[in-house]
Amino acid sequence: MNGQAALAVLRAERHVSISAITCYLTCPRQHEHRYILRTPPSHCAGALAFGTAIHAALAIFYRRAMEGQVEPTAEELETVFAEAWHRELEGTIPVLFDNGETEDSALDKGLALVQVFHAQARRHHKVVAVEEPFSVEIAHPTTGEVFPERLVGVLDAVVQDVDGSYQILEHKTAARRWTEARLTHDLQLSAYTLAAPLIGLGPAALTVQLFVKTKSPTLELLHPARTDHDRLDLMHVITGVLAAVEAGAFFPRRDWQCKSCPYSGPCIAG
Repeated sequence: MNGQAALAVLRAERHVSISAITCYLTCPRQHEHRYILRTPPSHCAGALAFGTAIHAALAIFYRRAMEGQVEPTAEELETVFAEAWHRELEGTIPVLFDNGETEDSALDKGLALVQVFHAQARRHHKVVAVEEPFSVEIAHPTTGEVFPERLVGVLDAVVQDVDGSYQILEHKTAARRWTEARLTHDLQLSAYTLAAPLIGLGPAALTVQLFVKTKSPTLELLHPARTDHDRLDLMHVITGVLAAVEAGAFFPRRDWQCKSCPYSGPCIAG
């Protein structure tokens, strides 16, 4: 069973993702429209579509390495990115750009980032997994109550060093460099270290490959650490959100993000 098929099986059961948790923390009403009511979104954020296209190119790079095939050239990765980008634009949901960005300017930045990645990416000793799904039991950190939902997610890539230790690679795109606070409190990274021992990776290290879409696109490698306290805190957040969802606490959070929210129309009308 390949990664996509395995992920589909995991998602067929009651589950929650870090994206869903983060969505609730951003705006409970948005979470209701997206995950409970399944309201069709008015658009897809350009940044999300861009990230999907970058992931497609990197998946080819790491999958070739995992399978012992010849490494793709920079031009091949550019082609994969461009094709994925155009698929996103041609989808049924319109892509919305902001900050003066256009389809062509985003394409140019993506091609530049792929070139930077090909030139600077570390060639690891061994790639052991690409887009690897995982499922983790959710238990209340105080009472021990086990929730019917499981935490489901995907590791972008897993590599192994010469000494046998594992490293989880996470690909991120951003308009600007991450702050220390952004890196420290990213729930997704905490979830990865929670899942790692359960899928045979032990205390795997984390590396964020941050693709920064500045005027001169750059690739930054970040190495966040996570502790038992971070993982405990993550479970407090997850179980708290699940309890709020179960209670039907879907209040709107009115702020600057409403302007670009893909559910703002029905949210305000309702």
